[in-house]
Amino acid sequence: MSLFNRRKFLALTAVPLALSACGFTPIYSEGSAAERMHGRIALGDFIGLDGFQMREQLVTRLGTATAATHRLDVVLNVNSVGVAITQDGSITRYNLSGTAVFTITQLGGGIAFQDSVSAFTAYNATASAYATRIAERDANRRMAATIANKIVTRLSISAEDWLT
Repeated sequence: MSLFNRRKFLALTAVPLALSACGFTPIYSEGSAAERMHGRIALGDFIGLDGFQMREQLVTRLGTATAATHRLDVVLNVNSVGVAITQDGSITRYNLSGTAVFTITQLGGGIAFQDSVSAFTAYNATASAYATRIAERDANRRMAATIANKIVTRLSISAEDWLT
């Protein structure tokens, strides 16, 4: 039995050709708007620990604004709800939901793009207050990173429309 299968080879080589024929281009390809956006977006002020963690993830993904042409402002709203309650009234599980409304403003101009994203995570409360606090902080960090990644994805997808 041959390890080389001609049908599989032809199918694997035909897929990239078919995608390029329909106008598909990778979002982060060389010279794309998403690539040109790197280092051109200044970040606005972020409030609280969640905002700081989101800002750190945005800097990692967007780069430090060395030649800023746009500014990103984010309003983050985080809600925590106890969902698992024992018979004695203790909460053993919390759901965190976060929503971020973000705006890209052209420096010296008006609003270029505006959208919102949301994320959800959860954590368990234990008998130890310290362990519960660490779990809560980790859940907030995960949510902030997820929201930041979703913002960058939305910006990358739409960059062709608003990035000059």
